Amino acid sequence: MTTPESDVGSMLTLEHANRIIHAALVKAREMALAPIGVAVLDAGGHLKALQAEDGLTFLRVRICQAKAWGALGFGVDSAQIAQRYAEGGVQAGFVEAVNALSGGRVVPLPGGILIRNGAGEVVGAVGVAGAASDDDAACARAGIAAAGFV
Repeated sequence: MTTPESDVGSMLTLEHANRIIHAALVKAREMALAPIGVAVLDAGGHLKALQAEDGLTFLRVRICQAKAWGALGFGVDSAQIAQRYAEGGVQAGFVEAVNALSGGRVVPLPGGILIRNGAGEVVGAVGVAGAASDDDAACARAGIAAAGFV
């Protein structure tokens, strides 16, 4: 098996997605979090891989995908989407409009992180749901780093 850093290229592979998920789940267990779900999407927003820990509530599976999908759609980590939403007014209205246009596929909470290759290109996103949103984001970042992405 190659090392994560040696095979990170311009695209996100299934092997990369599985590494991200594995490391995110390991991080969640180290942090003693409630069960989490982890979704990895490619740059086009298509589901590459998903795992849900035993005991995860069924809606969290959709939430982790929506966090990742929103990050890709906005081009920023979902924490920034949450920040825009929290500002209220026009910013909240914009997030709500995008959510309506996308059929409710955007969840404006931390836990959706863009995956970038060494050249800084977005190759996908990971979304985590099940714990507190900031803990979800920490698990997502751990997964991304373990797979050799930034």
